[in-house]
Amino acid sequence: MKEKDKILVIGGYGTVGAIVSRQLALRYPSKIIVAGRNKLKAENFIQKKGLIAKAIFMDIEKERFENVNFSEVHTVVNCIETMNISFILECIQLNINYTEVGASFRTHKRFYEIWDYIDNSDCLVIPSVGLVPGLSNIFAFNGAKQFSEIDEIHTYMMLGLGEAHGVDSIRWMLEKANSSFKIKTKEGSVAVKGFTHPKSSRLLNEQKERTFYLFDFSDHHTIPLLVDTNAIDTRIGFDSRTITYLFYLLRKTGVLKWFKNIGPKRFKKVLDFIRMGSERFGLQIEINGRDSLGMQYSIKYLATGENEALATATVTSYAAELMYLNKTQKGLKHIEEVCDLDELKGYLEKHNIRILNNIDNENDTVQPSGKPGTYGTTS
Repeated sequence: MKEKDKILVIGGYGTVGAIVSRQLALRYPSKIIVAGRNKLKAENFIQKKGLIAKAIFMDIEKERFENVNFSEVHTVVNCIETMNISFILECIQLNINYTEVGASFRTHKRFYEIWDYIDNSDCLVIPSVGLVPGLSNIFAFNGAKQFSEIDEIHTYMMLGLGEAHGVDSIRWMLEKANSSFKIKTKEGSVAVKGFTHPKSSRLLNEQKERTFYLFDFSDHHTIPLLVDTNAIDTRIGFDSRTITYLFYLLRKTGVLKWFKNIGPKRFKKVLDFIRMGSERFGLQIEINGRDSLGMQYSIKYLATGENEALATATVTSYAAELMYLNKTQKGLKHIEEVCDLDELKGYLEKHNIRILNNIDNENDTVQPSGKPGTYGTTS
């Protein structure tokens, strides 16, 4: 009987998928299957990178997957955001481990529809890996252990505009920038819109504050599933403060909605033309709470590096390796439940992704948390 030892990477030659495929293929030669809707692109990618891997045609949006030899697949890494659930069900039925990069809560929620089915299987399923959600959840989960009560959690995501973002990422960003959603506040659930409610914060590796705006990354939905907090939100900004403010003005005046209508490919050309900023990214989690004596304080974690796609892919590769080497875990697990932060930190640092926290920074030893922000009408 053929050994079940292959890792199938869906979208394995895309912006994030290509990095995942390369990282895993270098660690597990001949064990990686690069899948996508263009087999020739997959083959060219494998040849160009000098990888020992196999390419296949596969369309995750279809209901049938004739080109996938499930009998040899041990773990699946899906790097394409999709609502299709039939492929996941196929993997579960065959006890194949499954994980995916997913930034929206809409895709995350579909796993709960089949939770019992997953838990009765003999495989491990980890939804929503990457940076936000993913690493942000890991930071929040580990930081929360140091508090008796958590008042609020804030996520700040700084993206570099000098980086070449994929069309799917641009499409998703435009959709979310124009969306309405709800966040958890101390006053209850409040409806807000993307790129509103500016808030200034300083990243641990910077001297000056920068402005961030509310954004519907799904970690403000998923973190409270395992961490009890009174309030939580996620904000976004770009490494160029000018472009961040311009984005806010475009959304406020409705121009950003027009860009969405002309399509993400054209908007990508605009971003590629502007190229203001660097490839730097920063993901910071701030947890404000109290200790057992009622003393209020704050803990911050920061992940920073030169390539956001590389960081997203590296966390994804780490999750894939956890599943590939796993002998005991099974069922539906969030990444923060199965991940060791110190181990992941070493994994990330090998790829020049640095992890800091406020204990590491002399200027950011334990600080009193600021007055929580208030939310008004969604303008």
